[in-house]
Amino acid sequence: MTDKSNYINEVSLRYAKALILIAKNSGLKQIQDDFQSFVKLIKTNKDLKKIINNPLINVTKKSAILEKVCKANKAQKIFLGFVTTLTKHNKIVLIEKVFSQFNKLIDIREGFTEVHLTTSTKLENEKSKQIEKMISQKINCKVKLRKKVDPQIIGGIIIQIDSYMIDNSIKSKLSENLI
Repeated sequence: MTDKSNYINEVSLRYAKALILIAKNSGLKQIQDDFQSFVKLIKTNKDLKKIINNPLINVTKKSAILEKVCKANKAQKIFLGFVTTLTKHNKIVLIEKVFSQFNKLIDIREGFTEVHLTTSTKLENEKSKQIEKMISQKINCKVKLRKKVDPQIIGGIIIQIDSYMIDNSIKSKLSENLI
């Protein structure tokens, strides 16, 4: 990773941890819901995304706009304060990364392990649940499955848990035979 991406990850993690500490007593689930709807709104509303990413809009104006958005979404005061703080420190552009870190921290607190599953085609829900259950039993902890479709693996499956990877794809088998 580059220094810039390390910096972004570190800053995002710091803000996510701060929000969890602040939200502990006032309902973490509600804050998570507020955060999720806010990030979803940013992803779907191009104008809002432009405002957030535009460095020419001053912090005060940006804060006022985002405050109105949060109030329209009926977000809690804690979340509104969080968005305002991010904006005042010019870190609002990292909101999606902070949200990702926030969710990872909550998953860790709740005992979940993130498992990345890559297949060549979309899995049926039934099959996905079977794989999730099997992995959960094998590693003896709750699993949160992150599914990805990559047609380039041709077939098979790739499972990644933290830094461990099980690559049982046809692409990797073909590559092994060519070497």
